Amino acid sequence: MKVHNILYLLGVGSVLLSASQYLQSESSDKERDGLFVGHWAPTFFILGKIMEDKEKAGRGVTE
Repeated sequence: MKVHNILYLLGVGSVLLSASQYLQSESSDKERDGLFVGHWAPTFFILGKIMEDKEKAGRGVTE
């Protein structure tokens, strides 16, 4: 599996985990945890796009 696919999957997983924590919570701590995890998704999606572009250009991860 390619790195960009893994990062995209982590982004989707972050959204799902965030929603489940936020919606199932009865305490404000779990709601805050859900919001915190939800902020990870854009980072994973942006990193996935960067890695996908690098792969299409034929460059390595560190280039």
